[in-house]
Amino acid sequence: MKTQIELSLKVIATFIAAFGVWKYFDDRATSALAAQQAQSLGYIQRFGADDLLEARGRLLQYWQDYPDFADFVADNAISPRAYTNFVNATYPNRLDRAEVDRDLFAVQVFFDEVAYCRRSGVCDPAILDAFFCDHVTRYAAIYGPFYTRLSADIGAAPIDANLQWLASTCAKQG
Repeated sequence: MKTQIELSLKVIATFIAAFGVWKYFDDRATSALAAQQAQSLGYIQRFGADDLLEARGRLLQYWQDYPDFADFVADNAISPRAYTNFVNATYPNRLDRAEVDRDLFAVQVFFDEVAYCRRSGVCDPAILDAFFCDHVTRYAAIYGPFYTRLSADIGAAPIDANLQWLASTCAKQG
């Protein structure tokens, strides 16, 4: 009788230990997922912060000087080559080029952080993709030629490499 009780207690202790190990790893996974989600939501919140809104708004003001061309682009009635030629003809000669560059860098640094967060697993990719994919693909298409020109002007590797990576990741999922 004593050995049956001891055996039963050992079986129960084993089940309790196994449940404890499972619970520990489940809690860790839940905590990690919550941290990923919180980090992702933090980037969404930052995307709407004043500094990025202002930078993105000032970049949109660029097109106010070229309303006919902006309409042409909006209608997708221009080839990528013609668009690049337009950017190369207008962007380097802008009186406000330094301000445009500053805003391009501000937005790009943000997307660099988002790309790093997504690649490293610190952020939840599903949340990032759900919110940012439309923004990233449009922004990459519109400002890609600007970044190409800026990269060439300063002699740097493609400044928008992470932006293009995010856009291609979104395209693969869409």
